[in-house]
Amino acid sequence: MASPLSTDDLEDRLRMEFVDDARDRLELMNATLADRVKGGRSDTDTIGVLRLEAHNFKGMGTSFGYPTVSLVAHRLEDYLSGLKRLDEKQLVDAQIFIDRISELVDRAEQPLLAETNRIIRALPVRYEFQVTDVDVRNVEIMLVTPSKVVAKKLGTELAACGFRTMTVTDPIESISLAVRVPPDMVIASMVMDGLSGLDLIRGLRAMSVTQHVPMALLTSLNLDHPSLKEIPYGVSVIRVGEHFGDDFAAVVAKHNLG
Repeated sequence: MASPLSTDDLEDRLRMEFVDDARDRLELMNATLADRVKGGRSDTDTIGVLRLEAHNFKGMGTSFGYPTVSLVAHRLEDYLSGLKRLDEKQLVDAQIFIDRISELVDRAEQPLLAETNRIIRALPVRYEFQVTDVDVRNVEIMLVTPSKVVAKKLGTELAACGFRTMTVTDPIESISLAVRVPPDMVIASMVMDGLSGLDLIRGLRAMSVTQHVPMALLTSLNLDHPSLKEIPYGVSVIRVGEHFGDDFAAVVAKHNLG
């Protein structure tokens, strides 16, 4: 009768199984990209495979002790979101994401916070315009909202201002991401399921790694609404709709982000 595995042995076996599975997925991603370059796959098919595997890596990485893999996969999923066609630059960018995941999977020791931050900030960003048209800033904004409509609209507006934007739909997940790679600013929807934007910001401000990150609540409420009186000192309010541009510009100026 085989002796039961110790906790450490079980963790090692699970990590080895993850690495083996990850290499198979990376091989599929590389082969898919190579087929597209050769003209053997359509853009739609290629994007579909990459999005599926990015989503799988996003969920698996942290569970098996590879949190930076999850972070890179999340950025790849963001990069591919809404993408319909692959041009030459996007093919190169996709390969960069795959290479970063591959490097992280093969590392014996996962990177610490400072290196993780450098890895993530060096990843490609996709803009909906020619980057020569705007001044692209090395400023990353985490947008936390469950609404796909809001995420797309505001993500486009923020990108048009030259900011890197990371969109997170789950406020609980955003805490983990903000701690691992502190953004230059957090914008959170006031109303969210599970955790309100107000509670999310309170939590992030209570943690040393994120307490000094500029934060703002995104709301459709008027500034004199009673609910907004509970906002912590220093947290800004950005109103959606016609006021967004002016409110966001005021926040950028306030925190010297631009």
